[in-house]
Amino acid sequence: MSNAGGPYRAALDAVLTRVETTLDETGDRFPYVYDREGDAWETTANGNWCGGHWIGLLWTAASHADDEQTRDRFEQAAREHTDAMYEYMPRDSMFCGMNFLYAGFRAYDACGDRTLFGIGLEGADAMADAFDERARQIPLGKLAIKGPEQFRGPDSDHGPPGERLGAVDNLYTAVPVLWRAYEETQNPRFRDVAVSHADRHLDWYLRGDGRTWHHAVFDERGALERQYNELAHGADTCWARGQAWNIAGLAAAYRATDADRYREALERSVAYYREHAPTDRVPHWDFEVPDAASEPRDTSAAAITAYGLLTLLPDRPAVTDLRDIGWEILDSLIGNYLVTDAQDPSYGRVEQGCFNRPGEYAVDTELVWTQYYVAEALSTVLGDR
Repeated sequence: MSNAGGPYRAALDAVLTRVETTLDETGDRFPYVYDREGDAWETTANGNWCGGHWIGLLWTAASHADDEQTRDRFEQAAREHTDAMYEYMPRDSMFCGMNFLYAGFRAYDACGDRTLFGIGLEGADAMADAFDERARQIPLGKLAIKGPEQFRGPDSDHGPPGERLGAVDNLYTAVPVLWRAYEETQNPRFRDVAVSHADRHLDWYLRGDGRTWHHAVFDERGALERQYNELAHGADTCWARGQAWNIAGLAAAYRATDADRYREALERSVAYYREHAPTDRVPHWDFEVPDAASEPRDTSAAAITAYGLLTLLPDRPAVTDLRDIGWEILDSLIGNYLVTDAQDPSYGRVEQGCFNRPGEYAVDTELVWTQYYVAEALSTVLGDR
């Protein structure tokens, strides 16, 4: 990997070196979360909810490889992992859209393979098919997320069925693939589902002060039954990664439509983030958790937020302040949380990710999606995207 281009290029080189050492360790499996006690990646055979992040990292590593042999190795691994993820991924899961966006459309952008373009279209079709017309929602679906047996912890109950449950995440996980498909095909179905879902997101997930709800439950008629938090500290606090997915999703909605309602919602959400995050801009796992100094950070929330804000088009004066916050968060991540010592075995790791604090699962460690969004944010600011 070349080390030219200043601190951002050096940071990207570190993250992509970590991709190489991770591939050495995990082979044909998907890295998921890093087990610090076992000093090894916890892996899955199919990527579970987030396999597209690893596939995307492999394609990025291939595009920056110094020699043909290394590039071919990363590309072959990306294709093999795509085959495994494609076969497994439930089409009625909101995560299908995100994973097929990354392994499909974005992989096509990297190599020009129309078969991969077709995977992107299939992801958009799946999200349009899953859309509940009455609720104006793409529901969570049926994918079983790998984690603790009870996702919110041992004293919790299992949640409502996925076909009647929406999530703050899926403004980002389900919708951007639809806008990309609309751009490619001009089929209004993709645009209409994306806009309808995004507008319902404003109704059900975004609170007046810019905070978000994690979940919304709707009945058979599509009417809202209740909103609640699953991975937040409490019933009225704010899960940091949910806020990040919301910010990245609103940024995508504004970028796709130029609609003021999405920009205004984005500004409120970012204002809440700024007011409640520590001074280094990297939040604890919940923005309002008591005794925050003793609680883990979540660098994945920061990485998703930075990425979302930095993808806003710089020629729009209305988003200059938002992009500046993205820069601040990215600078903090690479300055304070990225392992930059090339002699360290964990060189390139972004530390202090928190997957599931209520369930005490992967609460202070490396997460594959953190690595992805840091790499994407760095690629964006370097002009590689």
